[in-house]
Amino acid sequence: MAMTDTRPEADAPAADGAESTAAVTDIFGTGDHKAVGRMWMFSGALFLLAGIVASAIAGFEHADLASLDIVEDTDQFTQLWSLGRDLMMFGGIVPLFVGLAIYITPLQIGASALAFSRGAATAFWTWLVSTGILVLAYIMNGGPSGGRTDYVVLWTLALGAMIGAIVWALICVASTILGARAPGMTLERSPVSTWAFLVFSITGILALPLVMAELLLAYLDVKYGYLPTDTSRSGLVSVLYSVSLAPAIFWVGIPTLGIAVDAISVHTGKVVRFHRSVMGALGILAIYSFAGDFFSFGGRGRPVAFDNGALVVLILLSAIPILSVLGLAGESMKTGAFKVRTPLIAGLLGGVVLLLAALASILPNVEPIVGFLNTNFDADINLDSAWSLNGSAFHEGIRAMTLGAALLGIIAGVNHWGHKIWGRVVEDRLGLLASLAAAGGAVVWGVPLLVSGFLSQPALPLIAEDPDSGVEALNLVAGIGAVLLAGGAALLLLQILGASAGRGSAVEPWKGTTLEWATVSPPPLGNFSTAPVVSSSTPLLDDDFNLAPETAAEDSAEVIEAGEPVDASSGGDA
Repeated sequence: MAMTDTRPEADAPAADGAESTAAVTDIFGTGDHKAVGRMWMFSGALFLLAGIVASAIAGFEHADLASLDIVEDTDQFTQLWSLGRDLMMFGGIVPLFVGLAIYITPLQIGASALAFSRGAATAFWTWLVSTGILVLAYIMNGGPSGGRTDYVVLWTLALGAMIGAIVWALICVASTILGARAPGMTLERSPVSTWAFLVFSITGILALPLVMAELLLAYLDVKYGYLPTDTSRSGLVSVLYSVSLAPAIFWVGIPTLGIAVDAISVHTGKVVRFHRSVMGALGILAIYSFAGDFFSFGGRGRPVAFDNGALVVLILLSAIPILSVLGLAGESMKTGAFKVRTPLIAGLLGGVVLLLAALASILPNVEPIVGFLNTNFDADINLDSAWSLNGSAFHEGIRAMTLGAALLGIIAGVNHWGHKIWGRVVEDRLGLLASLAAAGGAVVWGVPLLVSGFLSQPALPLIAEDPDSGVEALNLVAGIGAVLLAGGAALLLLQILGASAGRGSAVEPWKGTTLEWATVSPPPLGNFSTAPVVSSSTPLLDDDFNLAPETAAEDSAEVIEAGEPVDASSGGDA
């Protein structure tokens, strides 16, 4: 089987009566990475919106701790919260990044197709069916706190299948980047977003099997009676600790930083300098994230031990690579021509929100550090008990902000490559609104939960029996933040639907310096008219590069402002 196996498309028109059959075949039998990527993106946006809505409803239920007004009991509250968490991460954020990676990375590295493209399509259908089964399991009183054992077991199997399908899709992406690059396209010359998707894929390939192992343990616990039913089963909510707590959660922010750097290069007209340094910082962030998985693996039913010295160091250092990427890319904004466009605004906001989440994640380590000093150096440091944030809502705030930053990265990517994906420019005004809603939602959702952690509010889905004053008001504000984030996801879905329906200008809105801009939009089967050969990280600026895209239709009803001339001057290790 060839690494870039695709299904040839017939040039002859379909016979009478065969048009519907051809449409079905194009959907279910396609091997074109572009069609597969679009399917991942649309489905991911739909499930992401559903997940955020479920989380918002759970947040409003949490606004009054004395009674349950939306659900009947705490088990149903746990199910609602857990459904939102599962769909946001593995039904929305990660699949959306997978879809962008499947579509864009072959174009950026000059490949004619995706490696194991049939496998990527199979992964999509497996993930889609498994996600539907997951929702069914929750409806039938399954999930981590469900009352029907068979459907609790079904939840573990469905979530495991979802994650397994994502891992296979990530293998296809990583294999493409590592083995199907155009002549002259070394890894060092790869666009930063491609490198970010590679780092994201490899980290996921290594880390997600840990989650699958935890789900296997949960399956054995429930299926064969090792874990008691009823209230004790609520310990299953901690199955996803290994990817939902800092620093492991920052894994989902890696593509956001890569997309932001590429957007800065295009929308300021100034190529980001220190190309390899930026790539190195993203790699370091991935190492920190992956190492964090091991310290929370197997933490079912108990808090993660944040007094582990290595984990403390990893969390303390996580903000440094994020700050490094933003700082190195910021030089282009200072010297280039800043354009208020959705890709640039969303990418920058995503990077800033991710940095805030990383900086905030340092606070729970104050207590372990003080305890270490008191124990090993006979220090006599008195620390207020409010700093005991382990197992509190504080970590929910970090997760909310990180997933919000990831959503901003997705908005930036969809708006940056929207014309390349659908052949139509996505509506920029909707994109700006989506960016503001997502950024505001991430902060308004996350910050109140951070404060609630200091007020001894336990981590969701637990409910404080005697909450400190102000906790309920903070929970209400957090619910409003979730609604804002849902608004951002809804606007993103509207953008995707609008572009898919053919609304918007057909004129290329801007030009970049990497290979995806050297072909028509959307690209044909095979992506390029001739195989590209590159000699730098900005091939479209090279004098010896002669692969020019076909011109867009000149009779378009709308003309979009072209990007400013790109300054390729660089220094350092660019």
